[in-house]
Amino acid sequence: MGSHYQTIVDLDATPEEAEALGTRVAAWLVGEGIAVAGEGFSHHDRPVLTPGPRWSRVTDERRWLSTDGLAIVTERTVFFGSLSTGGSPVCPHCAETASDEEERLPFSEAMDTWYATGEAVVRCPACRRSVPLPAWGWENDHLAFAYLGIEHWNGPPLRPEFIAEVTRVLGHRTRLVAGKI
Repeated sequence: MGSHYQTIVDLDATPEEAEALGTRVAAWLVGEGIAVAGEGFSHHDRPVLTPGPRWSRVTDERRWLSTDGLAIVTERTVFFGSLSTGGSPVCPHCAETASDEEERLPFSEAMDTWYATGEAVVRCPACRRSVPLPAWGWENDHLAFAYLGIEHWNGPPLRPEFIAEVTRVLGHRTRLVAGKI
């Protein structure tokens, strides 16, 4: 059966501001009546915000009663989609896709380096520019390298309006990464 997840990832939050932004989003969710501070923990032992009286702003579907709620992630994280969604890296400068296996090889090492240190650069095989790993786009929004994400586990799809509201509260670019494990 598995677990489904959707994560609104803040693409611009720095390590220094992630905690404060996470607190801002949590306070907004509670203040708007969208969520309440939960007593449980998420799949990764993070505190959870559970559905509040205005949870319908999060999703249109009524299955939300079975959701695991929302968890705020404020640490260096590789947010990933399902393996089945796949997606090649896309250069933010020339929009070319690193689609063949040889072109994607440098990304594997860069991912390990970024996860360990918070810094990694990959040279675009097309335009030859050196690009920080978090700046790369990914087909199917397959990956995001960031310090802040709002995870939603085992619930129906997030409303686009809700994603837009969270993006507005953060004041940064966001990407929705979703999948199933």
